[in-house]
Amino acid sequence: MRNIIGCGALFLMSLCASVKAKLPEVELHSLIQQHRGQVVYVDFWASWCTPCQHAFIWMNTLDKKFAGKVQVIAVNMDADKVDALAFLQTNPADFPIVYNPSMSIGKSNQLKGMPSSIIYDAQGKKVAQFSGFNEEKMRHYEAILTELTKQKE
Repeated sequence: MRNIIGCGALFLMSLCASVKAKLPEVELHSLIQQHRGQVVYVDFWASWCTPCQHAFIWMNTLDKKFAGKVQVIAVNMDADKVDALAFLQTNPADFPIVYNPSMSIGKSNQLKGMPSSIIYDAQGKKVAQFSGFNEEKMRHYEAILTELTKQKE
């Protein structure tokens, strides 16, 4: 009887661990932690967001521009993953995507619009949060990324 209860408890614990590992918040946190030592740029996007398409083009160039010193992670906020996958067919990503259909990460970070972004320094500390994307904002974001990568050296 003890063996059955013990096995059942282990099964429930492993089931809870596997469910927790799939939570978008946990996945994002894990990705940020995996890239400690790099500046991390987290982008929040949705398939219906036109500026998000331009942001994807720019984000795909960051790895080349910053030679592995900046890691981009994108968080999709579409309610239906099919919409996100269709977007990615025409706007491919060279970086990890976290799917967050409940928008819980966006809500907890009090995002004001799409796209939004959060920048973390090389120690994993949140240093900036922005809303929107255009040429002027892109230059501003790059200036912050450049400064943070210089601080790391």
